Amino acid sequence: MQLYNAITLAIVAFQTSTASKTKSASDLNGWYPCSVYTFSEEGSSAGEAAECAVYSAPLCYPGICEDPKNGDSEVDIFVKRIPATVGNPDTALNVWLLTGGPGYSSTSMEPMIESVHAELEGSMNVYTMDHRGTGRSTLFDCVAAQVTTSGSPVGSEIDPSEVPACAQDLQTKFGDLRSFSVTTAATDLATFISKHTNGAKTYVYGVSYGTMFTLRLMQLAPPEVAGYVLEGISYTPGAPANKFFYTSNWDTHFGDVGETFMALCDSDSDCKTRFQPDLLSDVLQGVIEQLDNNPNSTCGELISGTSDLPPSHALRSALGTALMDSDTRTLIPPVVYRLKRCSPEDADVLTQFFTSVNSNGETKSQDSVFESPLLNNLIVYSEMTERPRPSMSKLKTRFTDSKMSSGGGEYLSAYQYCALSKEKSALCDELNVGTYDANAIVYKRDQYWNKTVAIPNNGSVLLLSGKLDPQTPDKYAKVLLDALDGEEKELISFDYATHNGDTW
Repeated sequence: MQLYNAITLAIVAFQTSTASKTKSASDLNGWYPCSVYTFSEEGSSAGEAAECAVYSAPLCYPGICEDPKNGDSEVDIFVKRIPATVGNPDTALNVWLLTGGPGYSSTSMEPMIESVHAELEGSMNVYTMDHRGTGRSTLFDCVAAQVTTSGSPVGSEIDPSEVPACAQDLQTKFGDLRSFSVTTAATDLATFISKHTNGAKTYVYGVSYGTMFTLRLMQLAPPEVAGYVLEGISYTPGAPANKFFYTSNWDTHFGDVGETFMALCDSDSDCKTRFQPDLLSDVLQGVIEQLDNNPNSTCGELISGTSDLPPSHALRSALGTALMDSDTRTLIPPVVYRLKRCSPEDADVLTQFFTSVNSNGETKSQDSVFESPLLNNLIVYSEMTERPRPSMSKLKTRFTDSKMSSGGGEYLSAYQYCALSKEKSALCDELNVGTYDANAIVYKRDQYWNKTVAIPNNGSVLLLSGKLDPQTPDKYAKVLLDALDGEEKELISFDYATHNGDTW
């Protein structure tokens, strides 16, 4: 409830009356009555309390890119809103909720738009959208090449061997891939707010990748937007290189937050007595070393039976996955305790833990059909990773220096990165996977990338962060707070919150 209260306070603090504006709707197909929830597993809607529309946007905006000679010149942008039920929606304030990813659709935000609307007692219009490339908006996908279908070699992900065909498909259909950049998506939102909302004051909340999306919107500075809420900071424009948020530091992020979490055991009388005279972190390090020295041990084989990774790597990955969830992370100390003991009575419990954690990471929900892993790769590899890519040995060291990290290690993505980016670097030259003729599946960084963001006049920014968030660590919220140009800003950090744990 903290976020809802924070949004409410921010809105009340800056609320003023604003006249309604009449907008042209020639490029808007809507609004139609629709359910708040798209998929049954997310929840059920009583009636059709929401409204849905599709906005026709240019594939390329002037100054960002140019339309391909033979391809589409427009894209669809899907938008959903719950109109104000108190007062007049034509004059009510507006709030937008932007999801993460970068490849996620807005279906994950549907419970939140309903909750925020209720928390604000129906006094505001609450919006969300499938940003371009995802969901019901024009999907960023290799449709002609059929690369990301469930029947392709690695399903919805993309194997390096599939990249040449996919790259040619995307080049033919979309041309310059800046048409799916963060700046282009932010321009969609700025344009929509200006043309197709009521002109009243607007507040924008972005979560995870949505913070990057929202910060780019701040740089465009639509005059209707009076306040911004950023939770789970994934972008630190204006920060020096050694403080910039890079996803290629994923393993280091998890390692640092994992140490913070394990240190809590040292101050808990019941937890610390299980490991004395050692500390939990030291015991885990000992377990990792034992697995490296004897991977065929009883517990080594137990772990290997639930993963294709070497035992110590699979352990790090499972603990990293557990760290992301506020309930599952409580299993980390007892799992380490049992691994150290590794007696027959521990086998069933440990097998259940590793099997459960690994299967949870593989579970697909209904809304996964609206995701675009390819768009995720496009944006991450274009704007959110180090260039040139660090060496394989450096990436592996980041992983092995961390006692826990979800995903098995960032180094595993090196082949995919080099195939998609066609980067000329020592790493990619060695891997030799980006040798196709088509353009790479990345785009050039534009004038907004890593430029200090000025808080717009009469605007304010609220940052929310969790100190036990390994995906977007709290330290980056502090970096962004310092980097933002302006005084109307505040950071609230929650001591034990996970990624996006502040909202639920």
